[in-house]
Amino acid sequence: MKKLIMTLILLTMLVPVFAEKKIARVPIEEQVAYSGSNFGLIGAGIRNKFIIRLYVGSLYTNQPIIDENSVLKGPAQSVIRLDIISNIITSELMQETVQTGFDKAMGGDTSSLQSQIDDFIGVFSEEINKGDQFNFISIPGRGVIAFKGERELTTINDDRFREVLFSIWLGDDPAEESLKKAMLGK
Repeated sequence: MKKLIMTLILLTMLVPVFAEKKIARVPIEEQVAYSGSNFGLIGAGIRNKFIIRLYVGSLYTNQPIIDENSVLKGPAQSVIRLDIISNIITSELMQETVQTGFDKAMGGDTSSLQSQIDDFIGVFSEEINKGDQFNFISIPGRGVIAFKGERELTTINDDRFREVLFSIWLGDDPAEESLKKAMLGK
């Protein structure tokens, strides 16, 4: 009987350890908060390039969503979180990749948003290391706030830019279809 009680106590103590959601060893929080708003996890997945795992992408929103249009067109405020899980990601690679994402999302003509894109790409100007985290907070009607870790790096006050940025991951032609589905919880 004593052994049974001790086993039950031990199992009860271990439940929170097993309950924590992780993807590629990155803890996935159920909720995050920015600027006084709480955001709940919709989904998360891994961005792969060939056979290399680059980052974990997570989507959080401040309200339930029906599909990606609730995020892209509004009304949901949302957060895209990128947790870097590869040592091959460099500042230059992220800058090039994000520019390519904008090119793809805008059908090759970024001229109308290039100034904002250049400002945003500056988010990746510092050295990037495995374990770094980037958060992009989407506020429909206003724009995007970008963080590296807890440090706010830039605010782009342009709603069209916000929509195009988030379409890199959630649009009709996303960076990776399987990541889009995972981030949307599908």
